[in-house]
Amino acid sequence: MRRFRFCFTIFILLSVIFGNTAYTCAAAQGSPAPDFTLNDVNGKKVALSEFRGRVVLLNFWATWCGPCKAEMPSLNSLYLALKDKGLVVLAISVDTSEKPVKSFISEKKLALPVLMDKNKEIYFDSYAVVGLPTTFIIDKSGGIVEKIMGENVWDSPQMKEKILRLLGGKP
Repeated sequence: MRRFRFCFTIFILLSVIFGNTAYTCAAAQGSPAPDFTLNDVNGKKVALSEFRGRVVLLNFWATWCGPCKAEMPSLNSLYLALKDKGLVVLAISVDTSEKPVKSFISEKKLALPVLMDKNKEIYFDSYAVVGLPTTFIIDKSGGIVEKIMGENVWDSPQMKEKILRLLGGKP
């Protein structure tokens, strides 16, 4: 019986280790960005695949997350500065209701598209996000170039240069 428990425990540990590795690598740097369709705050369906051929910043956030709210103005500024060059920013809120999200958008005068992931299906299942804010930079071919966890200054010269390089323009 003791040997059975030991073998069973080892089996479970290996399953967890290798299972989680495969799961978290689904949205890892160098892999294709998982496609999804979500509604924006006004109920319009938006699919990631609509933006193939463009650089996409996929930002997971929430109105109850202090660092998320702090970085949102600079993310919006980057979007406004580079949207005409082909940058797409999709801010995916994991709030359970549109009401606080719409209030925040209005208060901060955000122009970037905001999608709703109320059940956190894309957050957990497709992108295996473990904290907010988390942003995925996706290149024109649909591959994940970088995963950035935590608050960032999106309109900094360094970030603009990085995005412009991906867009194929001069920094």
